[in-house]
Amino acid sequence: MIKLVGIHKIYEDGNTGFLALKDINLDFKDDHFVCILGKSGSGKTTLLNIIGGLDNPSSGHMVINGELTTKFTTTQWDYFRNYKIGFIFQNFSLIEHLTVLDNVKLAIKLQGIKEQEAKERALAMLEKVHILAQAHKLPSQLSGGERQRVAIARALVNNPEVILADEPTGNLDKKNANEVLKILKEISEEKLVIMVTHNRKIAHTYADRIIELKDGSVVSDTKPYLNEKVKISKPKPKYTKFRFGDKIKHALNNIRMKKWRSFLISLGLAIGVSSFILIDGISNGIRTNIKKYLNGRGSDGDITLIINKEAAPEEIIKIITEEEEVIGVRLNPVNYQVNKVNEVNVNSLQINLSYKFLDDEKENFRLFGRIYGDGHWPTNDNEILVSYNFATTVFNISNIEEIWQKLKGATISIITGYYYEVPMEYVAEVCELYEFIDEQTPPVNYDEGTLGSFQSHIVWQKQLFGKLLLESDNRIYLCQDYTSITKNYTYKPLLHDFTIVGINDASFIQVSFVTEAAYLNIYEFHEHISYNDNYDIYLTDKGRSNTYLIKTSLSEKLKGYDFFIHDNVSSNISIDLFEIFLGMAQFIISMILIVSVVTAGLMLLMLLMISVIERSREIGILRALGATKSDVMSVFITESGVLGFFAGILGIVLSLGSALIANEIIRHKYERILLQTFYRTDINLVIIKPLSCLIAIIISIIFTMMFGLFPAIKASKKTPINALKRL
Repeated sequence: MIKLVGIHKIYEDGNTGFLALKDINLDFKDDHFVCILGKSGSGKTTLLNIIGGLDNPSSGHMVINGELTTKFTTTQWDYFRNYKIGFIFQNFSLIEHLTVLDNVKLAIKLQGIKEQEAKERALAMLEKVHILAQAHKLPSQLSGGERQRVAIARALVNNPEVILADEPTGNLDKKNANEVLKILKEISEEKLVIMVTHNRKIAHTYADRIIELKDGSVVSDTKPYLNEKVKISKPKPKYTKFRFGDKIKHALNNIRMKKWRSFLISLGLAIGVSSFILIDGISNGIRTNIKKYLNGRGSDGDITLIINKEAAPEEIIKIITEEEEVIGVRLNPVNYQVNKVNEVNVNSLQINLSYKFLDDEKENFRLFGRIYGDGHWPTNDNEILVSYNFATTVFNISNIEEIWQKLKGATISIITGYYYEVPMEYVAEVCELYEFIDEQTPPVNYDEGTLGSFQSHIVWQKQLFGKLLLESDNRIYLCQDYTSITKNYTYKPLLHDFTIVGINDASFIQVSFVTEAAYLNIYEFHEHISYNDNYDIYLTDKGRSNTYLIKTSLSEKLKGYDFFIHDNVSSNISIDLFEIFLGMAQFIISMILIVSVVTAGLMLLMLLMISVIERSREIGILRALGATKSDVMSVFITESGVLGFFAGILGIVLSLGSALIANEIIRHKYERILLQTFYRTDINLVIIKPLSCLIAIIISIIFTMMFGLFPAIKASKKTPINALKRL
C-alpha cells in the first residue's frame, strides 16, 4: 500500500540545516497496527507527516497504491488526505467555532456531499465512538477524552484506507487513553493504523509491528517488508469539492463566534456605505426638485411656438415636423398666469390681493397665519384679506381690533390710474431675433397695477402693437418701428370692488401668489385679444445647440400666420449648469468619503491579517482534512464578502433612517420656504432609490472581498504542517 524509498528530510535554519530523517526505507501493508516508537526529537512525527502528505521529503520518494507521490500535484495531495488518510492529532485539532457534529461533517463536505447525507454519516460515526449525545456541543464544552473521540470520528467518517495517529493519548488520562487505544486496535482489524508514541509499553501492548527511530534513522523494525517490487503508475487527476454554500456556512459560523469584532468591522464599513447612499440620495432629491422648479418656470419643449388659433393644428404640425432636428411636438393651450396687484398710494406701498384660490391650494395657504377678530378666509371672488402691515399703514393705528372695526365690511377698489416712466433703453439686446432698432424708444407709460405683474418672458405678437416682451424687472419693450409707437396699452380689470373680510397676521399676502389658468377670468384686453395655440417643440442634441437656424427656418415657413417663436434652451442650460455644479460637489464629497472608506478597508485588511495568524491552526486542520489552497482562500474571501454584505445592509438601514430624519427636519424647519417655492411641504430632499441600495450592497461586497484577497492568498500559501505548527 505505502512504500518509502530513501527518504531524507532536512530543516533549513539559516546557513545550517538539521537532518530530521536519514535514508528511511519502509513498506506498509493494508491491515495492521503499526507503532512508530521513539523519543522526542527522533523524527517519528516528521515521518508520520510525510506519510500523510502534510510535509514533503527533501529527497527520496514515496509510492502509494502504485502511484509515485513525487508526481502528485497539490490538489492530488489534497484528495489523498481527504479520501485515503484519516488524521488523529495529540491536541485533537478541532475547530472551536464549530459544533461536534459540524467538525465531523466538515471532512465529508470537502467531498461535495450534500447536507442531509453528510449529517446522517456524521451522526452514525459519533454513535459508533459513543459521543452522539454531545453532537451539538462546542469542543470547549467537552473533556479531553470526548474531544479525542470526536477526532477519531472525524478521521473515520470518510472511510479512509489509513489512519494516522500522532500520540493520540498524550493529553489523556489513563482511563480515556485505554479507551482510545482500544478503538484504534479495533479499527486496525480493517484498516492500516500507524500511530506515533514514545510509550514503549503502549507500543508492545497494542501494536502488531513496532518501528523504532533514533536520531532520524530506523534502528529496529519487528516486521519489515523490504525489497518488494511495486508497479508504479502515473497518478490520475483527483479533486475534492467544497461546495459554495458550505463555505458561506463556515464563514457565518466564524463571524458568529466573533460577533462583536465582526459587528464593529461591519459598522465601520456601513458608515462609508451609508454616506455614499446619502450622497446619491441628496443629489437625486436636489436634482428632482430643482428640475421641477426650473421646468415649472417655462415650457417643456426646447422651442415654443405660439400661434393664432385660426391656424389648423394639422397644418402647423406638418410644417414643424419637416425640420430634420425636430423629434417631437406637443400642442398645449396657453395658460396665462397673473399676480393680482393693487397700488395703495403714490409711494408704491404694494399688497397682493388674493382674488381666487385654487381648490387644492386653499388648505396650504391657511398655514401662513391666523385671521384677526371674526374675519374669515375669502370664499367668493369679490372678497379679499388685507395684511396687518397694509392696515396699519393706511390708518396709522397700531391697535388691531380698532383697525378691524374700521375695515370690517369695507369696500376697496383697484387703482388703475397709476403709471411710471420706463427709462430710455436700447433694445438691441432684447430683440435679438428681430430687426435692430436704430432709434431709442421713447418713454412708455403702462399700468403697473396690471401689466407689471405678468409672468416674466411671456411674449405676444399682435398686428397692432408688434412684438411685446416682458422682462423679469418689469421693463417693457415694444420692438416696432419708431413712428408706430403712439399710444399706451392697458388692461381693464373685470372686477373693480372687493369687500374686506379679514386681516391676516402673516406675510403671505405680500408674497406673489400665482393662480393658474385664471387670467381670462379676471382681465381682458381692451381690444385685439385673441386665443392662441402653444406648440412645444422637442429637438435633438444637435438641434438644441443650433436653435437659431431652426427658428429662422420655421419663421420662413410660417409667413402669413400670426405667431411668435420662443427659445427655451436657456432653462435647459440652467439645468445643465446645475448638473455640472452638483456633479462637482458630489465629486469633492465622494473623494473625502473614499478616503474614509479606504481607511476602513485598511482596518479590515489589518484585522483579516491578524485573523490569518489567529486561525493558522484552523487553516492547517482544513488542509489536513483535504481542503485545497483555493478552498482555504475562498473561505477567507467568502467571509470578507459576508462581512461586506452585512455592512451593506447595515449601511442601507442607516441611510434610510438618516434620510427619514433629515426629510422630516427640513419639512418642519423650512415649511414656509417650501410652500413659497413648490406650493407644498411634502418635499423630500433625500430620495434614496432601490437601485442605489442594490449597487451599494454589491460595491460593499466587492470592496471587502478585494481587501480580503491578500490575507486569503497568504492563508492559502501556508503548507498544512506549517499552519498546524502556526509558523
